[in-house]
Amino acid sequence: MQAETNESYLIFTIHKSLFAIKNTNVQEIMHSAKIHPLPFVPDYIEGMVNCRGVPYTVVNFLKLNHEENCEISEPAILVFRRKDDQFALHISGIELFFEPEEEDILSDGIKYKTRIIPYFDVDSIEAALCQDLMEEEI
Repeated sequence: MQAETNESYLIFTIHKSLFAIKNTNVQEIMHSAKIHPLPFVPDYIEGMVNCRGVPYTVVNFLKLNHEENCEISEPAILVFRRKDDQFALHISGIELFFEPEEEDILSDGIKYKTRIIPYFDVDSIEAALCQDLMEEEI
């Protein structure tokens, strides 16, 4: 029996945009999660969500990028699996779990049907959180 070389990816939407992320970076997908607002934080931080007794900071990616239509009405939360921090992303929905062929895994995204789905950059969210929250403490 040959070992499986393909990695599995989650393709999800934020508003009308598709993104891909390795399944190994996903802790959980929460539907209809209650987001508890926090005072005195940047507006792209929607609040906290409880995931199995652990609090996660919920980020609105559209607000972080200063997009005009930045309200996400769907109650889906993508909780990231990270060793050094705990944050989650407010998403519009799950498109599918996908195991692309090796030649469809590109440096800038995943080839799916006739388009390239860009990778979601989780590290950029962490960098923004660290920068903005550190500035607030000064």
